[in-house]
Amino acid sequence: MRTTSIEKTRGYGWKAAEWLMGVVGGVALIIGLVIMFGPERDTVGLGGDLTWEIGEISSAWMYGLLIGGVVLIAGVLYMVIAGRSRTRLAPTPMGDLIWHASVFVLVNAYIWAQDFALGSGLDYAHFATIPWGIGLAIHAWNVFRGRATTPTPVVSETLEEEPKTLQPH
Repeated sequence: MRTTSIEKTRGYGWKAAEWLMGVVGGVALIIGLVIMFGPERDTVGLGGDLTWEIGEISSAWMYGLLIGGVVLIAGVLYMVIAGRSRTRLAPTPMGDLIWHASVFVLVNAYIWAQDFALGSGLDYAHFATIPWGIGLAIHAWNVFRGRATTPTPVVSETLEEEPKTLQPH
C-alpha cells in the first residue's frame, strides 16, 4: 500500500482525467466544426444506422458540441498547468497494468462498436484486439510473477560550479 502525505499529488487518476477530458473534448470540438463547416450531404457518425446527414442535425447540437469541446479542452489545459505544481507519484507495476487494461477496454470497445455499427458483422476489430490482448496478457503475467519493474527516473547530475566572482576592469 502506498502512503502519501496531505500535499497535493498527481497519479493515475489525474492522468486518466486529463486523457479522458482531452479525447472527449477534442472529438466534440471536431464533430462540432464538421457540422458547422461540412457540406449538407456529408454524413457523420459511426457508420450504418448510426450515421446522420449534416443538414439534418440541429444547430443546437453543433453549438453544444463546440462549447462542450472548448470547455473540456480548457479544463485539460488548466489540469496540465496545475499539475506542474503537484507532486508526481511514482508509478507502480500494478498501476501501469491497470492503466494498460483500461486503455485496452476503452479503445477496443469503440473499435468493436464501430465494426458492428457498419452492419456487415465482424470485419476488422479482431485484428487489433487479438495482438493487443496477447501483449496485455504478457504484461499481466510479468506483473503477477513479480518480474515487472518500474523504470527508474533519470536524474541529471549537475556539475558543481565554482562561485563566480566579479573581476574589476
